[in-house]
Amino acid sequence: MIARILVVDDNMEVREQLREYLVSKRHEVLEANDGAEAFAVAEEEVPHLIIMDLVMPGVYGSAATKRLQEYWRTSKIPIIIISGTTEAPVKALMDANENIRFMKKPVDLQLLDSTITELLPRGGFAP
Repeated sequence: MIARILVVDDNMEVREQLREYLVSKRHEVLEANDGAEAFAVAEEEVPHLIIMDLVMPGVYGSAATKRLQEYWRTSKIPIIIISGTTEAPVKALMDANENIRFMKKPVDLQLLDSTITELLPRGGFAP
């Protein structure tokens, strides 16, 4: 295992695609369907990194990201927010925290890989 990564998306196909890619890169993958479940899994498992969809039923990715960043146990976890829309809804979150990134869907897997490497330069061992 290189890193434990939580993938959060209400679309099972997106989760499957990301899981397959991340597992091929030797990461351990956790999954959640929405922002509320993401918070519960992150609190319990404390992943090294989170990939979170922006628009989901229930708790949006932006609200879950804000909550994760405010909670002491999960505040240091880097988050990559993915969406088919623009980064505008999460611009303030990104400006406030250098560990938050945005990627447009469909996710460019090479860019995802380089972003993970940038956010976790020592693999799963977050500084």
